[in-house]
Amino acid sequence: MSKIEFYLLGSPRIQENGQDIYIPMGKVSGILFYLLIRQHSNRDELVSMFWPSSNEDKAKTSLRNALHKIRKAFSQDLLLTPNKSSIIINQSLDVFVDALEFESKTKENNHLYADDFLKGFNIKDSIDFEDWLLETRNYYKNKFVVSTEKTIMDKYDNNELKDLENDIYRLLSADSYNEVGYLYLLRKYEAYGRYDKVINEYHKYKNLLRDELGVVPSEKIETIYKKSTKKLKDSSPGRKQSQADFLYYREFELSTIQENLNSFKNSQAYKSILVTGEYGIGKTVLINKLLKNNEQDFNVFKIQCSSVERNFTYAPWIELMKEVDEVISGNNNSKPKFWSDVTNYFFYDGNKNFHPSVQIFELQEKANRNVLHNAFLKAFEMLNNNKKTIIVIEDIQWFDRLSLELLNNLIMHINKNTLFILSMTQETKNIGSLFTPLIDLNKLMHVMLRLFDKKEAETIIKRSIDRAVPEKDIDYIYQISKGNAFFLKEYIDLYKNNKDENFLVQKINNVLYEKFQSLSSLEDNILSILSVYRDQMSIDFLTAALNEKAFEVLKSINNLVQGKIIDEIKSDDQIYIKFSYVAYQEYIYDSLNDSSKQILHREIAEALESDLLHTSVNINSYIKLRDHFSKSNAVVKTLKYEVYILNYYLNFNHELFPNIINIESKNSYHLNNEKALKWINDIETEILKVKNTCNTKKNEKEVQEIELMFLYCKGRYLIRYGNYAEGTKVIRRVINYANEIDEEYVELLGHKQMVIYGIQINDTNVMLNHIVPGIKVAKKLKNNEEQGILFRLYGLYYIIKGDFESAEKLLRISLDTFNNSAFLESKNPISIAAIYNYLGEIRNAELRFDEAMEFYDLAINLCEGIEATCVAVFYINAARTCFLIGDYDSMDEYLRLADRIIKQFDSYWQTPVLDALISLKLYFEGNYYKSIEYLKMAKTESKIINNPNDEGMISFVETVLAYEISVNSNPEHERLGEYIKESPEIYYYNAIRYLDHFRYKAEIEYLKKKILEDKE
Repeated sequence: MSKIEFYLLGSPRIQENGQDIYIPMGKVSGILFYLLIRQHSNRDELVSMFWPSSNEDKAKTSLRNALHKIRKAFSQDLLLTPNKSSIIINQSLDVFVDALEFESKTKENNHLYADDFLKGFNIKDSIDFEDWLLETRNYYKNKFVVSTEKTIMDKYDNNELKDLENDIYRLLSADSYNEVGYLYLLRKYEAYGRYDKVINEYHKYKNLLRDELGVVPSEKIETIYKKSTKKLKDSSPGRKQSQADFLYYREFELSTIQENLNSFKNSQAYKSILVTGEYGIGKTVLINKLLKNNEQDFNVFKIQCSSVERNFTYAPWIELMKEVDEVISGNNNSKPKFWSDVTNYFFYDGNKNFHPSVQIFELQEKANRNVLHNAFLKAFEMLNNNKKTIIVIEDIQWFDRLSLELLNNLIMHINKNTLFILSMTQETKNIGSLFTPLIDLNKLMHVMLRLFDKKEAETIIKRSIDRAVPEKDIDYIYQISKGNAFFLKEYIDLYKNNKDENFLVQKINNVLYEKFQSLSSLEDNILSILSVYRDQMSIDFLTAALNEKAFEVLKSINNLVQGKIIDEIKSDDQIYIKFSYVAYQEYIYDSLNDSSKQILHREIAEALESDLLHTSVNINSYIKLRDHFSKSNAVVKTLKYEVYILNYYLNFNHELFPNIINIESKNSYHLNNEKALKWINDIETEILKVKNTCNTKKNEKEVQEIELMFLYCKGRYLIRYGNYAEGTKVIRRVINYANEIDEEYVELLGHKQMVIYGIQINDTNVMLNHIVPGIKVAKKLKNNEEQGILFRLYGLYYIIKGDFESAEKLLRISLDTFNNSAFLESKNPISIAAIYNYLGEIRNAELRFDEAMEFYDLAINLCEGIEATCVAVFYINAARTCFLIGDYDSMDEYLRLADRIIKQFDSYWQTPVLDALISLKLYFEGNYYKSIEYLKMAKTESKIINNPNDEGMISFVETVLAYEISVNSNPEHERLGEYIKESPEIYYYNAIRYLDHFRYKAEIEYLKKKILEDKE
């Protein structure tokens, strides 16, 4: 028997055997919910309640249809009709209703009360039902409030304080004015010595009562507030000492790093620098001191990493890229090769569409760190015209794996005018081990900051306090600070101005509270917004969020900077602010109540979303929006940006600098299959939940658009991993669905994905069925870029068909589109190079080898300095042609260039063909042993990819080797004979079987002449 579960306390949700059940919202759901609570009813009552204005016959027909829909939704008969009038819930089924369970045993099942009964659900034209709903909602809420108040009081009386706050917040969520909740919240904070939180919560409650009800807190609450105020007043600290005091005993580290910087400045041998140590030990203070001492001598770029970035590829590098691009653009220098294409991808124009999209090649190439690596190296060279460059990256423990690999590569290969200064918490040993090779190769200096020992801490304490300090107090300060610079400083500050010898019973939170207690209302608001934003914030954004006069905001910011609570950062002709210490940010954020956090998160999210219309966007924008909307309980918006992030990553993996052959990289896919599939499944589940709770047309429209983009992501993911049947089914649904709701750009994406699928399975009918309608949509959208791509795909279609004349006409139309002067500026040069490569393939198949080489050279020259894997195709194709015309020296050079690129990629893409051709080259050089080794590798690699043309090219090489063995008498051929055991004819027929007869016509003609004509 299946189990049916109804969750009605909160947003309604239904499950059968763990699977979500969808019931149409409105009267159908209302009838079901009413019956579940009442357990029985009759047709007349339901008709009167839900269709009061309809005539009787029409109302009864509507009721029958509603009951039919309910019955169809479940595998068993949930509703029974013992007679013509009555309708009851089937008591023989295993049915769980959370509201009924909560009602029967309220104390034991208190956890079942998630929120208001049927939250967000209503039926506007059914007054009787709305009255019943309101009455029932209040009934369950009152039961929850009474039960929870009793639980809170019992737990406090029994000193069970651990989970008390959770119960209190649940109570206040249901009844925001509840005095019992606030009273015991203050009592709990008082018991833990959190007087700062007592005062904060008191003022929030007082303001709430005054503004909403016109009353004041009770005497009990006032008493707790006054006691807490006195406690904190008695321990008020005074002046804080300078951070410079805490660089005492760091002279060795400072001088060591400074010597290295001097060597760097004077063009002598130097190393990049890695500073490690635990949180609060002084890494940032040390680095800032070094930068201040050397600020006139170097260009400095500074990036701060955060924990949210570790799950998103290259996020810190995107921020660095933006800063570097601003400097290069400001200097009016010509930009490095490929730099504009990289920045255009990461910072696409938000006005064009609602998600990032870059041009598609015929099939996808995984984005690789080598592209970014080369782009950054070239950019760093351009920065060093007048001064050398220091790049500071703090908290690299939050780097993702690929960012770490890119960092390693850059440190290994940076020019003599660039140096990295890195900081990392000491606990991340697994990340630290990645830098061991750089340290061993003298590329990186490791400076580990240790905790101050007892003697050092004693010296610092005595230097900082201008009076005698008892030995027991020194011991105690050192014991609780453990020699950590941050906490040592805070406890010294507290001691210096505290007359009570029992001062150290105060919590560190109270120490931080003292730092912020004298702030003005505006300063407090600034810190609240900044703590919720959780990143450096521009002054313009802050001023707009506060809706205050700019002068007043700047005055408050200046006070906070002078108090060393926040720091100012200048970048991109803008001034940004951030907390001086993460501890300050966490304290301020923790002091906000849940409703304040929710409101601030929502306001920040909406402001960021508004900026999308006017600014360039990168993945961090979507991450921030998703997180802020999530924390403001904006479910639809959260889902929207979750899908955008998924789409962004699939774009990054599938379409950035894409390949022209469908060979996947082995390890460069940044989301492994299991993680990606789980992500997709989680989003799909969330979409179903949101659809079940949509109650406005605006929400329904937005959810439709979200679901459409999600289906596009899901479909191409399935196709990518070979699930063609399901993947194409989803993409076809995307095309039809997009057409229905006039989302033409997504319709175009669907057509392109189907064309790619056609190329993957070598089905020209599928290609043609989607190229033509795709071009029509692109023209309707007036999207020149997409038209250029589709004309190139159309050209490839005719190449596969063997109609080279038509193919060339379409390729030249595509070339004309890409060469349009107004359009070319933002285009990837590989887009044009790929067309030249196809024209070269056509000439090669026509046996016009000189012209083929001219096109291949055009493609290669256009991509000079670009080491993307698809460029290796141009080298390999050129090497193929060189062999056919007997130019073995040029063949050797092209293979060497291709090998250099492909071996940088952890990929089997094109490796079988490359290794087979290298085997052929080695044979003619007389290196027979290595020739066989490369041929064996090619055979092994081809089994992984299963590309027929790869198999054909290996058979082509085997045919040539078998022929040479048969006609040349050489004792060393015996070793070759151990592997090349068949006759040339056998290998020849294998080559003919696998090679495409149009695209590889030149190789086939070569073998015919070699094998058949020579045999005659």
